[in-house]
Amino acid sequence: MDYSHIYHFIASEGGVTNIEKKYILYYDETNNPRTFRLTDDGFNVNEHEFFILGGIGFEPDKTASDDDIDELFSEFQLQGNTSEVKFKHIRHNAQDFLSLLSKPRVTTLIEWLYEKQYPIHYSYVDNFYYTIVDIVDSMNESWFGGPDLNREVKNRLYSLIKDNHDWFVSLLIELDYPNIKNHKMFVEKLVDWIWSVNIGDDFYLEYLRQSLKSYRDKQLVFLEDNDDRIAITDYSTFYANLIVTYPNADHIFDHELSVEELLNANPIELSGHKGINYKFVDSKDERLVQVSDLIVGVLRYWMAFLESVVNIQNLSEILNGLSEIQKVKMKKFQEVLLHSLDISTGFKHGIGSNEFELKVSFFLEFDFTFQSQ
Repeated sequence: MDYSHIYHFIASEGGVTNIEKKYILYYDETNNPRTFRLTDDGFNVNEHEFFILGGIGFEPDKTASDDDIDELFSEFQLQGNTSEVKFKHIRHNAQDFLSLLSKPRVTTLIEWLYEKQYPIHYSYVDNFYYTIVDIVDSMNESWFGGPDLNREVKNRLYSLIKDNHDWFVSLLIELDYPNIKNHKMFVEKLVDWIWSVNIGDDFYLEYLRQSLKSYRDKQLVFLEDNDDRIAITDYSTFYANLIVTYPNADHIFDHELSVEELLNANPIELSGHKGINYKFVDSKDERLVQVSDLIVGVLRYWMAFLESVVNIQNLSEILNGLSEIQKVKMKKFQEVLLHSLDISTGFKHGIGSNEFELKVSFFLEFDFTFQSQ
C-alpha cells in the first residue's frame, strides 16, 4: 500500500519535526483488543481505555549500552528465575497513576530515563472517540471552517455523548453502527437528541445540529458499506502510520501476529524511500522491547488518570495538592516527556478529543516546583 500521501500530510500539515532523521525505535503496546466492536450490551472492551503503542527510542549515536540496561534491570531486584521483565513486575498492584508513582521500581524506571536522558515515544487512540468522529467527518459542512472547526465540533459532540453515554450506545447498537442502513432515522434521532439535551448557546453543537438536518435525505458517507457493529477492524493501520512517520528509522516491535500478517499482506510503500525498516521480535530476546512494555504501562496509567479528571480545574487542584515528594517524581516524569518532544514532536501522537489534549498540555506545562500558599 502506498502511504506517500499520509507521509506528506504528516510532514506538512502535521508539522512533525526531524521527521527524516534516523532513529532506533522500540515498541510495545497496551489495550489492544484486536477488534473494537459493539455487542448487544455495549462494546467488547472498556471503551474508556486507550490503545497505546510506544516505548523507548534513540538517535543512533546515543543508544543504551548493555551496561546501562544491566544497571536498570539490576536495580529492579527481580527474582533470579524471571525470564522477562513485565509491567506487572513494577506495578505492585497499583490501582491508579498517583499510587503507581509511589512504587519503587516505577521510580527506578523514571529516574533511569531521566538521568540517562533517553527519550520515549508513544501514540494513543481513544477508541470511543475514534468510533464516533466519522459522524462529523461525513459532513462536508464540518470542513467549511477548516480543521479547527472540524475538531471542535467533534470535541463537543464527544463530550455530549459521554454525558449521555447509555442512550447513545444503545442507538449505535440498534442501528448496527457504523453500518447505518437507515440514515434518515439516524439523523432524525441525532437532531432531536441534541435539541432535547438543552445545548443552550453552544455554537458548535448548534452548527452540528443544523448541518445534520441536510442529511435526512442523503448518506453520511463514512457510515455505509461497513461491517455491522465493527468500529475498528484491526490496529495495523496505527502501526503503519508510525512506521511511515519516521521512514528512515529502524522500528522494532514486539510480536503481534495479526498485525504482522496484515502488514505482510499489504507492504508499506513510500515514494523516495526504497527501504522501510521494521521488524517484529520476541520480547524475551530484546530487553529494550521489555523496557518499552514498562513505559507503555506507565503511560496507560497516566492517560487513564488524565481521562478520569473532570476538567482542567479539577486537574489543577489534584496536581497542586500533591506532596512535595510526589511533585518531585511528577517533575521527573514530565521532564522525560518534554525531553522526548524536544527531539521530535512526533514522539507524542494521539487520536483523541481536544479536551483530552488540553489535559495533556496542562500536565506538560504545569510548574511542579511552584510552592502554593
